[in-house]
Parts: sequence; structure tokens; C-alpha cells
Amino acid sequence: MFNRSNFADAESDPQEAEFVIVGAPFDATTSFRPGTRDGPGAVRRASYNFETYVHRHRIDFRDINVADLGDLDLGADPSYARETIRESFFFIPSGATPIFIGGEHSITPPIVAEVARRRRGDSVADREGIGVIVLDAHLDLREEYGGTRYSHACSSREILQTEGVVGYASIGIRSGDLKEYILAEEEKISYYTSDEVRERGVEAVLSDALAAVGCDEIYLSIDFDGIDPAYAPGVGNPEPFGLTSWDVRRIVERVAPKAVGLDVCEIASAFDGGQTAALGAKLIREFIAAKAAAAR
Repeated sequence: MFNRSNFADAESDPQEAEFVIVGAPFDATTSFRPGTRDGPGAVRRASYNFETYVHRHRIDFRDINVADLGDLDLGADPSYARETIRESFFFIPSGATPIFIGGEHSITPPIVAEVARRRRGDSVADREGIGVIVLDAHLDLREEYGGTRYSHACSSREILQTEGVVGYASIGIRSGDLKEYILAEEEKISYYTSDEVRERGVEAVLSDALAAVGCDEIYLSIDFDGIDPAYAPGVGNPEPFGLTSWDVRRIVERVAPKAVGLDVCEIASAFDGGQTAALGAKLIREFIAAKAAAAR
């Protein structure tokens, strides 16, 4: 199932790991620029640029148990890819935090479904479900796109329909079909535009998003086209006027302590000089460091 390749400092035994990294190199429903299948490899290569010590969180990666299972073999069929992603959770201990590197955003719904299923099966009797925060330029609320309901353009719609997801908010929105905006208003789906983040500040917007989600356990999905192309040009569907890398780091470090999973997706490394993959690797490390430091 896995083709092995390690993220830097991810050398632990998966059965003893606090964090487990999985590559999901899939981009069969890409609608503009292909190449996000190369994202996991590019992010892993970039990860070797960074020191083990993270001064911001006063923690060293040598003191954190991180494992990397390698890349999944996802083929080209969305149904097969989804089933393979779900099956990969057999290899991720229930106590570990899963971190997936995409791939396009269609990888996220099956990950969320498995994380929610696991949390429902936990022994905590009063656990109702998980919340999901998505950083994205696009609403991704289409019922189907390109002939499939499993398209990356349908990811948030599917997340909202997932059993065990009881709260949702997206941040960075600046693109969508008219019907998507109408649906969001009619269904009172919480979303925050990149304009709002710029005008009100990321702290205020994130506080509102967390209140809207209303959960103590949150899955965080970072679609890199949510970030402005000035910071992350190597993506499948670049949209100007987006979030800054500083905004996203702040969101990551505030959400990480209560996070039950993370994915970074839509990194297409062929379209830049490596800066998007470097940002992806750095944000994964910031997420791990922030969550590990909060638990110590």
C-alpha cells in the first residue's frame, strides 16, 4: 500500500508515534493545473531544510515521536483512491494524530470521515463529533464537477454531509459559483473571506470561526490555494488576494492544540522554485511543534 519516503525527523515506529504522516499523491480530478500528485515528495524534500529545534515553541523534534508511512498508491480512479485512503487508517494508531500530504483537495473528505469515525468510537461517552476548519480560496460546495461528485471542487460539500462532523468553517474564501454562494447563505454555512481577514485581522476572524465550529476537537485542512500566490505560487488553482503565510501560521498554532488531524494539499511544485513546498513543510512542522508543546 505504501511507497516509503520519509519526512525529516520522522523516524519513529508508527505504533509508538504521536504523529503519523501519510502521502496522498492524487490529482485525477484536477481542473486547471495538474501536478499536485508531486506534492508529497516535494514537501518531504523541503522538510530537510529546517533545524530540529523550533524556538517559537521551545521544543525539539528529537523529543517528538513522528512517523512517516510513505506514499499511498492511489491510482487514477477517485473511488479507488478514497477507499485506499480510508484503509490506510488501519496502519495509523488510534492515539496518533494523522497528517496527510496531498494531492488535490479531494483527499480530504475520506480522511475526515475516518477521523470522525474514530472519534465516535472513542470511549469518551459524551463526545458528539468533530469540527472542521478549511483554509481555501474556493467554497468547494458543488454537488458534482467534471462528471464526478468526488471532485476537489466538491470537497467541502461532502465534509458537511459527513457523519460525525458537527461543526464547519472555511477561511480565505474568494471564489465560487453563484449557486455555491446561494447554498452557503441558505444553509448558513460559516465562511470567511480573505478580505475579512485583511480588514479585521486573522485573530478576530479565527475566533469567530472557532465559535461557529463550536467543537473541542478540530480537523484542519489547508488547501494551499487559500494562501496568496505571492507566498504560495505552486498550486493547482492559484487565486490572487489570499491569506498570508503569517495568517496561516497563526491559524495553525491556535488550532493545533485541539486538532485531531491535518492535511496540506494542492501543492504543485512544478510551478514555482520550491517556495510552496517549503512553506508546506514548515507549516507541518509548526503544527507538530505547537501541538506537542501544548501537550507537555
